[in-house]
Amino acid sequence: MIKANNIQYSYGKLEVLKGVNLHIKKGEFVSITGTSGAGKTTLLQLLGTLDEIQKGSLIINNKEVNTLSQKELASFRNKEIGFVFQFHNLLVEFTALENVCLPAFIGGTDKKKAEQKGLELLALLGLTDRANHKPDELSGGEQQRVAVARALINSPSIILADEPSGNLDSKNAEELHNLLLKLNKELGQTFVIITHNKELANLGSRKLEMKDGKII
Repeated sequence: MIKANNIQYSYGKLEVLKGVNLHIKKGEFVSITGTSGAGKTTLLQLLGTLDEIQKGSLIINNKEVNTLSQKELASFRNKEIGFVFQFHNLLVEFTALENVCLPAFIGGTDKKKAEQKGLELLALLGLTDRANHKPDELSGGEQQRVAVARALINSPSIILADEPSGNLDSKNAEELHNLLLKLNKELGQTFVIITHNKELANLGSRKLEMKDGKII
């Protein structure tokens, strides 16, 4: 599903990634740990095609993404990759359902079809009765579950998560961890999660550690 070969990345003279090799199979639940500054978030941004690779190659779902045009890349990202961040990044003026459906609308999905899928996902995540509530009417745990539903709306092959429970209390964090594992098992999508949380890191099928810009 993901093949990263000799990925190198620098910010000016600062080398952040120093030759990362990473092969992840379809359906894996992979956690990536490491101290701050190890290069984890930079790697995730490259895997998510949010930044351009400076050196090396990246193949996702049999597509060499560093050969795609910006337009092709935007379409590929919308269809193939779902993102969950530490801060939910919900749009405050929209309801939970509208937030969930946004990637589908951007991808050109029919409004009725997108809303039906959105409601199904909210039901799956235990949020049926919160569909028409705006973010400031939801708890922190509910907001993050809405963000997970948004990541799933286009049925992407890969879910990338950067400290998804980092802004939650221990109870909501545990619930989110169990939810992500359940989704991985039931939907079969590939999960790559950056986390400092030991419980979440140990849930995966494989745990990797980064240090000084490399996977060790």
